[in-house]
Amino acid sequence: MSGPTLIPAGNPGAMTGRGNNTWLLDGAEPALIDAGVGQIAHLDAIASALEGRALARVLITHGHADHASGAPALRSRWPRIDVCQWPSRLSEGLQVTAGDETLTVIHTPGHAADHVCFWHETSRDLYAGDMLVLGSTVMIPAGTGGGLRAYLASLERIAALAPVRVFPGHGPVIDDPLALIAEYIDHRRLRHRQVAACLADGLHDADEIVTRVYPDLVPALRAAARATVEAHLEAGPDLFPVD
Repeated sequence: MSGPTLIPAGNPGAMTGRGNNTWLLDGAEPALIDAGVGQIAHLDAIASALEGRALARVLITHGHADHASGAPALRSRWPRIDVCQWPSRLSEGLQVTAGDETLTVIHTPGHAADHVCFWHETSRDLYAGDMLVLGSTVMIPAGTGGGLRAYLASLERIAALAPVRVFPGHGPVIDDPLALIAEYIDHRRLRHRQVAACLADGLHDADEIVTRVYPDLVPALRAAARATVEAHLEAGPDLFPVD
């Protein structure tokens, strides 16, 4: 399988970093992993890469706006495009054609209830949406379809696949995904202990815990930090075994 082509979605921001990645898998049935946000420059870059051929389908990892909201613009440009998203057009274990290859749908809830990854077994490449981001952690939005227990279970499921490379929705390609997954789990264990220590000290308000746990946090990321704290509170004290 030849590598995918990175086509940036063109939406930099506090929550998206340099912007979303979309991945074009070219071939007999060209497919795009994630839809971007409908930027004209993004659509033009896809069209240029396809050299006049039509985009056959878009495979959406989850319904958050930075990954899915560009679908109507893609359909406007390529009216016959197949928009595939959990659960209406994607299901666990479903095999979908992307370019000249077949990808398998892996349901990986946690960051979002509808989150899926796309697995290419032959190359052991994984298209992971917002499951992994090199140099950062992933927000777990408690109460809005996210869940820390589900996310940790999804990380373990990904690790069991033993992927060689991960093509994420943000940031650079991940060449040692198992090491990053281990770091993520260690980080969550540490954060859970920090939240537990706050509770032991009588801090029960999420904003107070954010202030204690994230002392140098920039204001633009406070909402994400609060969501993470709420996810740890929601997960309960027995999330990790006691050492």
